[in-house]
Amino acid sequence: MGLPQAIEETVTTARDAYLVDPTHPSLHHLSADRAALWPKIDHLLYLPILGLTRPRDLYYYQGAGLHSLYGFTYKYLTLEHFLGQLTRVQVGASLADTLARRYAQAWHPGQRPLTIFTDWHIKPHWTKTYSHTGHVTMWGRTMPGTKQLIINGPQGRLLGGWNYPIDAHLTHVLVEVEAALERTLKRPIACNIFDGEGGGLPLAERYTEAGREYISILPRQHEHPLAEFDLVGGWQPVQDDPEREAALARWAEPEKAAADPRHFVLLRPVGEKEPTRIYAGRFAERFVASTVPWMHRRRWACNELRIRELIQGANLNSNYGYTATDVPNRTRRRQWEKAHSKVTVTERQLANQQATIRNLRQRLADLQDVHAQRRCALERQLAQKRLQLCQRQRAHKATTRCESSVRRLRRELSDQDQRFQKRQRTLLRQLRQHSQRCRVLCQRLRSRIAARDAIDTPTLCRERDLEKDQIMLNLQILLANLHDWAAAHYFAPQWQRLTLEKATQMIYRKAGRVTRYKDRIEVALEPYRYRDQQDAMETTCARLNAAHLRWRDGRLIQISVQAFK
Repeated sequence: MGLPQAIEETVTTARDAYLVDPTHPSLHHLSADRAALWPKIDHLLYLPILGLTRPRDLYYYQGAGLHSLYGFTYKYLTLEHFLGQLTRVQVGASLADTLARRYAQAWHPGQRPLTIFTDWHIKPHWTKTYSHTGHVTMWGRTMPGTKQLIINGPQGRLLGGWNYPIDAHLTHVLVEVEAALERTLKRPIACNIFDGEGGGLPLAERYTEAGREYISILPRQHEHPLAEFDLVGGWQPVQDDPEREAALARWAEPEKAAADPRHFVLLRPVGEKEPTRIYAGRFAERFVASTVPWMHRRRWACNELRIRELIQGANLNSNYGYTATDVPNRTRRRQWEKAHSKVTVTERQLANQQATIRNLRQRLADLQDVHAQRRCALERQLAQKRLQLCQRQRAHKATTRCESSVRRLRRELSDQDQRFQKRQRTLLRQLRQHSQRCRVLCQRLRSRIAARDAIDTPTLCRERDLEKDQIMLNLQILLANLHDWAAAHYFAPQWQRLTLEKATQMIYRKAGRVTRYKDRIEVALEPYRYRDQQDAMETTCARLNAAHLRWRDGRLIQISVQAFK
């Protein structure tokens, strides 16, 4: 795979760049001799094979596994200093990129676009210090930890992993990580497949802006019946699953469909009406409806199970290094911003209610003034008509018209009073309603201000330096890739699908004897208890010996298993 040269160049380059500054301390355990690197690197690399978790476990380690490789076994302090000096030169990110490029070319040579599978792994961090926290799914609780973004290629081949703070979100980093991976691998990414965490609209908008493709699951998919979609084409049998059918779809509401850049594929069992799963993403024309469910189902075998294999076989849940710095609590800051947004909304609602109350009071005052003016005018006209009526009565003239005018003015005055009272009651009722609403909003505003001010934002919290964890994550993924390579090229056919954990128990920890000669190294393994395992190991030894493998000093490696008893 060309890994030794890549690792040596990356580590020595980082070391030389660090030592350019004369003020930096010397690196005693990270010497310029590349051959001296490998005993320490192998000690860190093979910790899971030895049943160890951290360098500190070497303090009491009495096994002969590492001794058979180098004739000695480093203890805790030497390995801890070596890992600390690797951390000091900041080699984690560059080593991850270098290894990812090597893995991609080893497993998938050429420049063809890759389909990748992406998912978080959250490992808990047990600490009593005040730290950033997040939801740890496997523990079912919120606690400190680290998020690791694990990326796999086709057939589930591991390409790399990167550490993030536990409060990072997939939608905030995925597009940038994918673009950086393209630059690292120097080849395009055809499609990214991940779970429902990235199935929402914000990530779709970012992918649309970047012009990239992905496949995910629609969040809260069971809340969307078939009636909410318009089918684009007919139902098609799903690839490798004739019992289910799929169809391309879009939102039935025109406005919603125009604002949503996602493509949808509905999946349902044959003979049923409602979809049981809704896939979302941006699909190329080559991804027909029958292909999308098949592609997304591969995520389980190519991503989820591989992460579980790393957890069980490569110490993926272990934490390395506890150096931390005091930083503002981003979680509390987001909580404060959310609470402040609620306060702002309530303040705006309260201001609108107060403006409405002022408007109603002004309208009520204007209504009273207009009513008073109109009533005065009508009363003045009525008084004049009454006076005219009296004069005509004393002069024994006709009074019919004056009496009609007096009755008309009295009706107008009565109607004016009724209209005023009706409108006044309406405005007073609205004023009471808005005043009551204003009192509720005032109480809500006080409670929300109190809740916002109760959030402790000034207090700093501890954030771990993840560089040491990144270095060990590189080695854990390296160990898994070495196992995959050995299984694919040297193991017997019946052993080629062994997980790292099972292969460690059956093969890598197998007892035996190592004899060193000037030109070769002979390894004689003890016989197996069962005939099928003995036959598989004999086939494996034959394939290994036929490959003419050599140790780093050039000596030929020959492996055999003792005869079955």
